[in-house]
Amino acid sequence: MAGPSFSTSSSRARSSSPFSHRRPLTSSYSSSSSSASSFMNGRVIPRSSPSSVSSHFYGSNGVPRSVTPNSSRSDSSRNRATIGFASADELAVDSTGDAAISGESITVTVRFRPLSEREFQRGDEIAWYADGDKVVRCEYNPATAYAYDRVFGPSTTSEVIYDVAARPVVKAAMEGINGTVFAYGVTSSGKTHTMHGDQICPGIIPLAIKDVFSIIQDTPGREFLLRVSYLEIYNEVINDLLDPTGQNLRVREDAQGTYVEGIKDEVVLSPGHALSFITAGEEHRHVGSNNFNLFSSRSHTIFTLMIESSARGNDMMVQCILNLT
Repeated sequence: MAGPSFSTSSSRARSSSPFSHRRPLTSSYSSSSSSASSFMNGRVIPRSSPSSVSSHFYGSNGVPRSVTPNSSRSDSSRNRATIGFASADELAVDSTGDAAISGESITVTVRFRPLSEREFQRGDEIAWYADGDKVVRCEYNPATAYAYDRVFGPSTTSEVIYDVAARPVVKAAMEGINGTVFAYGVTSSGKTHTMHGDQICPGIIPLAIKDVFSIIQDTPGREFLLRVSYLEIYNEVINDLLDPTGQNLRVREDAQGTYVEGIKDEVVLSPGHALSFITAGEEHRHVGSNNFNLFSSRSHTIFTLMIESSARGNDMMVQCILNLT
């Protein structure tokens, strides 16, 4: 069965972020008013976005549900060799070249998950499979196939997926390029497992937070200020997961981009500090049971890192936003 599909994107414009924040930025590096005023006067210099920075999606392959009950896999396996269809090499297009031509900085990847115990007991079988590392093909009609920037099989770890799909976006964000890693898919496709994971197998969000602080440690010539926010979208209503009183928040737009009015953000000083806000926010999130998952997430969340940095001794600040959702 397919897992979530996920997309990552990068851009230098603040409006590229799903929801930005409206508050004057102050310098974390010192109390110097000149640093804050120079930013507020529009002197921040965001880096331009290279086409190589990617976006990723996680979910249902971008194709119909990948489990077909009570179908014979052995029959289709015999047919696979006799049906003429495009090879993986023919379907896989050089997405880097396309991005360079179009100016886009978005990539789409797919992760397969294994069948769950409940699906095994129900007699479900695999309906879509990874044909190489860029093509998804239908088990029962091999002529039906879709090409993506990257396809990960069910045995691939979240750490490998992070290295390939998300780390370039995180690294670019630390250089001043806005980025988003967005996971999507049907219920029980594995979005939460991929993005959050657990203590044994951390997901993209904790791995990204760890990377951010590692980069800061390896960049002694710059000073950084990190702030985080955490919101959920539930029944088309935006709620602040870090502030239980922040309910039904409004999306606003101005010349600088789109933002959520009144969203709370918190300064973070370590990976554990940042993760503690996620843990606190999860207590306010809407969950419920369904036919696939006893504790399914009933809302979509956006965890945002706001990153400000400046060279030591320089008042010019660079600011960007990294969305992990």
